[in-house]
Amino acid sequence: MNEVLLIYGIVLLISVIAYYLIPLKYRYIVLLVFSLAFSIIVSKILILFLIGTATTIYLGARLIKKNIDTYKEKEEITQEEKNRVKKINKRIVTIVVIVNIFILGFLKYYLFFRGNFNGLFSILGTSFRLPYLKLLLPIGISFYTLQGIGYVVDVYREKYEAQKSFLKVLLFVSFFPSILEGPISRYDQVSDSLFNGNKANYQRIMLGLQRLIWGLFKKLIVADRVYLLVKTVGDNPREYSGIASLLFIIGYTIQLYADFSGFMDIALGSAELFGVKLPENFKQPFFSKSVQEFWRRWHITLGTWLKDYVFYPIALSPKINKLASKIRKKWKNHFTKMLPTIIALFVLWICNGLWHGPEWKYIFYGIYYFILIFLGMMMEPIFRKVHKKLNINTKAIWYRVFQIIRTLILVNIGMTIFGAKNLNDAFYILTSVFKPYNGSIFALGLDGYEFVILLIGVGLIFIMSYFNEKNINLFNVIASKPIYYRWVIYQAVIIFMVIFGAYGDDYAKVPFIYAEF
Repeated sequence: MNEVLLIYGIVLLISVIAYYLIPLKYRYIVLLVFSLAFSIIVSKILILFLIGTATTIYLGARLIKKNIDTYKEKEEITQEEKNRVKKINKRIVTIVVIVNIFILGFLKYYLFFRGNFNGLFSILGTSFRLPYLKLLLPIGISFYTLQGIGYVVDVYREKYEAQKSFLKVLLFVSFFPSILEGPISRYDQVSDSLFNGNKANYQRIMLGLQRLIWGLFKKLIVADRVYLLVKTVGDNPREYSGIASLLFIIGYTIQLYADFSGFMDIALGSAELFGVKLPENFKQPFFSKSVQEFWRRWHITLGTWLKDYVFYPIALSPKINKLASKIRKKWKNHFTKMLPTIIALFVLWICNGLWHGPEWKYIFYGIYYFILIFLGMMMEPIFRKVHKKLNINTKAIWYRVFQIIRTLILVNIGMTIFGAKNLNDAFYILTSVFKPYNGSIFALGLDGYEFVILLIGVGLIFIMSYFNEKNINLFNVIASKPIYYRWVIYQAVIIFMVIFGAYGDDYAKVPFIYAEF
């Protein structure tokens, strides 16, 4: 079994017991102590970067709040004084953001840029080379950095006041259920339930345990099992084609979803044990009828973060809109009308790609989705005309099914770019689907027995997603049943995981995919 998951489970068990033994007023201290303990165990000395982020956003937010209070306390204040304070606060938030982006960028992307720049220097014939540095990434840095930046920017925007307690700010960025893979929380979403202390509630704790167990089911039954197939084909893609390549494409999408959404269930279920409400990160993404809708349902908190802190500041920028206005005077069409949105969208998807990792495949992954969404925006007027001319009922069931299948195909192409070792392998896998494969599908890391268990797991995930899409929460349905009924289901799921879980000597220890980012 994954060692980090085992450590996580031990920390969770002890911390839940300790949490309810301590008076309400001090329960956030328990969460902080165990969150820091978890980070020390998995990141060791690198926890200093986490503390550094907490320190910079705390001090930055407090300075901004102090400056805002200064002019608000005055009975009379000129517009000039107000502008001066805003200018100072803008400098403060800019410095805090730059410092944290630099730390993340240097640790995560230095070697990537070193390789590319040294290649460029070689082409140019210069002897200068950037030195090799052995850099280690603190666990969760891509998540807590964005969370911290969001906090200080929101204080600057006066969305809420700065937190007075440094310990509470430190807990906000280090809360152990969310530090591995998110979700990327907003301060105002979680502060009350995180800091105020919550009384034990049997129903809430049972719902949290249900969700935690469901997350483990996704990970151990589905994600880590289909990994065997994905690794077999992905390690040597040129040895496979046809159905084998197709199974890799579908398999990796299943693995990524079961792995990532599985940990989200574990994280949100764990937080629920303390009465802490974390934001949802998935909403049945494979029922999406467009790529745009898919990204409103997949990794929701990253998407909304990029929208609020990257997309809107660029799209609403006076300079960008002034430039677009000049261009529109010369060329009046749908493209120039959408220009600020297109520029902001391009930057957003480059950031999305880079956030996932320091490789060209991730940048191309971002560009791929930008192109799809850009084309969708540009073609929308044409599609409307076609629908009208052909009298297509876009609300008909057959058309919705067509949209879902079309979106699944486009998303699976994107996931292949994301999951292959490099761009060359991704392109080969995608094109080799149309070539014959003479081997057996049972020689791809999974025998018939394993395939059956995998299909059962995928089927159960689909059923759960289908009911959620119909606004029927099966967790609540089960919780409303008599106790003997509930416990039969709980025990059946646990026994199924113990017997058929993909762990032990015959299986690889598979880390959570997004914990690598």
